[in-house]
Amino acid sequence: MSRGPAVVSLVLGLSLGGCFPSGGGGTSGNGGNTGGGDTTGTGGGSSATGGTSGPMINPSSSYPQNTPGANFPYPQNHALPNCSFPSYSTDTVAQAYTNWKAAFFDGSKVIRPENGNDTVSEGIGYGMLIAVFMNDQPMFDTLSNFGKQHPSAKNDGLMTWCIPSGQSGSCSGSGSATDGDEDMAYALLMASKQWNGGTYSSDAMNLIKAILAHDVSGGVLEGGDGFNNTNELDPSYFAPSYYRAFAAFDTADSAAWMSLVGSVYGILAKADQPDGLVPNWVNQGGTGVTVSNAMVDPYFGYDACRTPFRIGLDYCLNGEPAAQSYAQLISGFYAGKATATSLAAIDDGYTTTGGNPSGTLGDYAAGMAFLGPAGIGAMAAGQQDSLRDLVYVTLRADTTQASMKVPGTFSYYHGSWGVLSLLAMSGNFWDMTQ
Repeated sequence: MSRGPAVVSLVLGLSLGGCFPSGGGGTSGNGGNTGGGDTTGTGGGSSATGGTSGPMINPSSSYPQNTPGANFPYPQNHALPNCSFPSYSTDTVAQAYTNWKAAFFDGSKVIRPENGNDTVSEGIGYGMLIAVFMNDQPMFDTLSNFGKQHPSAKNDGLMTWCIPSGQSGSCSGSGSATDGDEDMAYALLMASKQWNGGTYSSDAMNLIKAILAHDVSGGVLEGGDGFNNTNELDPSYFAPSYYRAFAAFDTADSAAWMSLVGSVYGILAKADQPDGLVPNWVNQGGTGVTVSNAMVDPYFGYDACRTPFRIGLDYCLNGEPAAQSYAQLISGFYAGKATATSLAAIDDGYTTTGGNPSGTLGDYAAGMAFLGPAGIGAMAAGQQDSLRDLVYVTLRADTTQASMKVPGTFSYYHGSWGVLSLLAMSGNFWDMTQ
């Protein structure tokens, strides 16, 4: 389904409904915890400074959200076989999670304050991922149940993408969104390994099979169960590391899932520009298309910015050469915009050739939705340690200060990608089935 933007003026930019969040990148702030290698720095969407000398890892007993009896209590500090981490602090990641939860989890669901406190399925997926890796079983179960209680209008086992709040600026529409579907499915699969008992395994299988039946057509990953269109595709939905895990779990459909891995890489290769600036939405030939907003869709914007995270993880976890090739392109572009101490020159959107798009996209400093995934891309690229480390220091400053809670400065979307990226940059976002 197309998601028309509901325009809401914010402090630093524009909040667009559906999958287009606030455009403002952020303000500077003081960096997180000191100690070990996670040294104090200053930063934000604009600048950051700080050194690195090794991770600071505290025991799981330091973190009260840990559910007793879990197989992988936080922090896991799980080494990724093909990627190295910045010098992180487990306290920093925990503080980021705490701030995110206080700002966006209202006790029953994940809300978007900048969009009238509505809820979208992607937010439920983000929250479930954060919860399973932070070992917060009560929040996980609450969000999983919320998803079940809000099915797509097609009643096909998927969640509807939009739960409006009735307030101004809230989302509207029905049908599922594939990114939310697959994040929830992966989180459920991880939950089946994280916690004993429950229905996590069967729930994961049901959702995984529903995705294959209703979000995939002719071996192509569509935008949701209401698209029925294999020429409106979102590369930021491509999650090949998930599909490998699904293939190992859903053995009856293993071949279909592995075929989907090849399919998304084939489309991504066609969509790649010299700098890895893939459009938000493309056709099967990789050409940018307009889905809901002519100002945004053909460009590298608030959808496409997530691509380095999902693709980079496939190299970090599985050593996929095509994933590293993509990560090297986009990381080279970002590194060319950065200085030794600042990410301020990275904008919140580009044309596919690195220019400034028409309208307001690209007119503001990039926030965490851009910078966080850039850090995972830098991890996967190799030889981009300076960019990786600078992203970490910036995310630390942005997520551990109260500024994450300021509407228009760091929205739910920026905050969510900041926390997810910190998890991945500290060995706390991985495949528990491996």
